[in-house]
Amino acid sequence: MDLLEQFKNVYGDELIPKGFSLIKSKYPYFVKVTSDEIIQLISVEKKKSDVNPDYEGLSIWIGISLITLPMIDYDSMPSTLSNQGWMIPIIDFYHRCSVSLDGFEKVDMKYSFYYEKGNEADMLTALKQSWDEQMPFVVDFFNRYTTMEDYYSLKGLMCFGFYQDIVILKQKNDEYLSEREKEYPSQLQEFVSFLDNNSNNPMMKLLRERKEKEFREKYLEYNQWFIDRKIGGSAYDNYMENAIRNAKNNQKLLEEIGAKLQIRHCIPVKCTRD
Repeated sequence: MDLLEQFKNVYGDELIPKGFSLIKSKYPYFVKVTSDEIIQLISVEKKKSDVNPDYEGLSIWIGISLITLPMIDYDSMPSTLSNQGWMIPIIDFYHRCSVSLDGFEKVDMKYSFYYEKGNEADMLTALKQSWDEQMPFVVDFFNRYTTMEDYYSLKGLMCFGFYQDIVILKQKNDEYLSEREKEYPSQLQEFVSFLDNNSNNPMMKLLRERKEKEFREKYLEYNQWFIDRKIGGSAYDNYMENAIRNAKNNQKLLEEIGAKLQIRHCIPVKCTRD
């Protein structure tokens, strides 16, 4: 039995009782939808040993997405270009948590687990070891953060690509822009601080003025992106049409594995139109 089949068995025994389902696809993905909003993903990839050609290994990959965003390619490996927006190696996922959030202390964590080629018992041991050493942390995180509100509360600390989508879907545009305005002075100072040691140099003064202008322009451009996607904004209807279309596509696929979703729960009422 190969690694992917063993992964389905070992991780399925643990994840299915926790509400995860195995997607019917060429590549194994365990998926769970929480609050009709958040898609949690767990998968695996094979690795070659750079030390001993008689061994190969495995690396666990973790993903988080929104029901309103394009689905990943479940028939491809997590590391494929089309999936890298949502799937990352578990060690990178853990690093984001440990440096950004309370309650996730920094500890040594293996990136991969290796086993002798053709040795099914050794492969099984490696899979069980990966679960015992890595997955309690992941399960804990997934249990803590189950809604868009939960991820909005992180204020982008973990650099999730969908943070700006949550701002729009939860209609937090004005609140978010107000917070940005408060943070602007300190962000500007940080951006130009490398020039402060030469503040008496006329040329450096001109450079600072130019850099401040560039920073302000980019800041306002980013703000405008959110303004355009407020209710009534120039890009709002198009944004919501895409969100609804993505949600319906995800809903169709996920309902095949028994995930009964109410996609209107995660889309503002004023925008739910067929």
